Amino acid sequence: LPLSENRCQVVWTAPHAEAKALQELDEDQFLAKLEYYTGGLLGRLELECDRYLFPVQLMQSDRYIQSRLALIGDAAHCCHPVGGQGLNLGIRDAAALAQVLTEAHQAGEDIGAIEVLKRYENWRKQENLVILGFTDTLDRMFSNNWLPIVGIRRLGLWMLRRIRPVKIYALKLMTGLRGNIPEVAQH
Repeated sequence: LPLSENRCQVVWTAPHAEAKALQELDEDQFLAKLEYYTGGLLGRLELECDRYLFPVQLMQSDRYIQSRLALIGDAAHCCHPVGGQGLNLGIRDAAALAQVLTEAHQAGEDIGAIEVLKRYENWRKQENLVILGFTDTLDRMFSNNWLPIVGIRRLGLWMLRRIRPVKIYALKLMTGLRGNIPEVAQH
C-alpha cells in the first residue's frame, strides 16, 4: 500500500507455517526475502517498524443487531486483506446505519427498535457476504498452484484486462459502487 515520501506498507499473506518462519527471520534475512519476492521492483528496502503476524480468516456474525445494538465493520465481519476491503466495508456499514437511523428518526420511529435495526442488517449483511465471498475466492485462487486453478486464474486476469464489462463490474464491486449505496457514500 503506497504511502508518502517513497514509503509503502506491506501486507504479506502466506500459509501459517510460512508466515511464522518469515516472522522468525532477522531483519536482513526478511528484507532479502521481501526483495526477492517483489522482484526488486521496490528497490532497496528498509523496515521502519516491527513486523506483526495476524491470523486471517473469513468471518461474518450470524446477527448484526439486537435491541438497541448494531454491529458494524470488523465487529460484524472480517475478510482477507487481499482485496483491501475491510475498511471499505466498515465505512459502508457506518453510512448505511446512519441513513437507516436518520430516516427512522425523521419518521418518528424508535431508532433502537429491532424493526428499525433489521433494515440495516438486511441491507448490509447480504452485500457484505458478496464481498467476503469474493475476497475469499481471490485468496484461494492466488494461493493455489493446482494447474486447473492456475488456468482459471489466468483466464480471469485476462478477462479483467480485455473485457470492459467484466472490468467495470469488478471495479464497481470492489469500490462499493454496486448494490444499494448509502446516500452519504454517493457524494
